[in-house]
Amino acid sequence: MKRLAVALISTSLVMGAAGMSFALTSTGIEEAFVDAVGVCGPSSNVAGALGKSEDPAVRLALRNALIIEAADDAAGAPGSVKAHSDCMKKELSSRGLSSDQMSALATCVKNAWPDPFDSLGTCVTSHGRLEGALKKESKPASE
Repeated sequence: MKRLAVALISTSLVMGAAGMSFALTSTGIEEAFVDAVGVCGPSSNVAGALGKSEDPAVRLALRNALIIEAADDAAGAPGSVKAHSDCMKKELSSRGLSSDQMSALATCVKNAWPDPFDSLGTCVTSHGRLEGALKKESKPASE
């Protein structure tokens, strides 16, 4: 009985430590963004135009517009649709993205052309740290 109790306690400690050290990899951030776009859908009429066009160049341009729009909504950029922005933020935060990483998402997507997912996760991770550091520096010393 004593061995069983020790085994259960040890197992729970190991599982708890593994859960606390959870952090998204760059690939995990990319997957979270793609999944959030899939769950929340588009927030404008661009999606309707995307389905009507047969021209590959137009389809690529519209796809890129949808990606940029989703990243702006995740970052809470001015002019974003509130319901879509809330959905993107909820999906991304449930996957482990911080608010700093969501703020960096819009910048990373816009600067990652021509292929927006080449190093999106790496960019979000590094720019998210920068966003967090800038927020800490800009706080008044009295806080």
